[in-house]
Amino acid sequence: MTSRGKLLVRGSINIDEFFVVDHIVKVGETISSKEYSRRAGGKGANQAVSAAKAGATVELAATLGNDGAWLKETLASYGVSQSLLAVDGTLPTGRAVIQLSHRTADNSIVLLPGSNFSSLPSPFSQLSPSDLSSSFSHLLLQNEIPFESTQQALREAHQAGLVTIFNPSPMLTKEQLEGFEWDELDWLIINEGEGEELVKVLAPNAANAEGILRSLREKLKGLTGIIMTMGSQGVQADLKDGKRIVSVGAGKVEEGGVKDTTGAGDCFTGYFATLLSTLPRGSSPLKENKLEEILKISCQAAAMCCEKPGAMESVPTLAEVKERLGSNWIAGQEWDALLV
Repeated sequence: MTSRGKLLVRGSINIDEFFVVDHIVKVGETISSKEYSRRAGGKGANQAVSAAKAGATVELAATLGNDGAWLKETLASYGVSQSLLAVDGTLPTGRAVIQLSHRTADNSIVLLPGSNFSSLPSPFSQLSPSDLSSSFSHLLLQNEIPFESTQQALREAHQAGLVTIFNPSPMLTKEQLEGFEWDELDWLIINEGEGEELVKVLAPNAANAEGILRSLREKLKGLTGIIMTMGSQGVQADLKDGKRIVSVGAGKVEEGGVKDTTGAGDCFTGYFATLLSTLPRGSSPLKENKLEEILKISCQAAAMCCEKPGAMESVPTLAEVKERLGSNWIAGQEWDALLV
């Protein structure tokens, strides 16, 4: 049987407010919304839910505002543990106010950091190194909380021996990239646009996707792996001791096509972190064929996420991904343990 680790997500939680409009409002204009919906969001919460649906035991360390009580129920319904959720009663929960044109599918988004940037101490900061090492195996980070908080979490998790994973979205500034503590990171997950931004600062002159990975590897030699998602083109990855760039195509999309790509990247990241956490710490280095298997499952989950609207709501379960891939979905019976 495969032994799962426990995943800790340190990140953001938002309330996403969607206004469906005829067109994106112009300066000085007032228009009516045709539809309104309110959903749980934020990259930290989205990735935690994705990991839970993939079968992980996952804890989200985040800060809610004075209007976010209902989000606890939402997270609990997906199986995300909440002992590290804090509440700042002086701030609203982080917001994404989204205008979506029903004619063109264009959107505009206004972000309010809200409680994600609370000055209150996070319950995460109260965990000792022994607490971290005994309770968790992997840490997953994004970039929707203060940079200092992300750095602190990375530093403490690395010192406690956790496998560290970072998805720098939205992309860090030039100064943050130059000051980032790369030596304490194991896995970097980026999309192609983020890769291009990274090489501008860290490794200029990369010509294409493979060139981006090679250039980043040359600069970031200590990373276990660099994963780059490329939408409908699939994923490319570079392993520290690998002999080649690992490439996996995009997952299968059912007839009817893509409905909404919102959250597909978070779905991929949550699945990848979960499947990575099934590999025993201290085992032999990850082989390229095993990485391909993990990427294949993660890509299929992300493709299925695009078939439905929303982010958390559209993430498939691991059982659903297995059914889509078919009976020969993966090599090795040990992967059946993921469904237990």
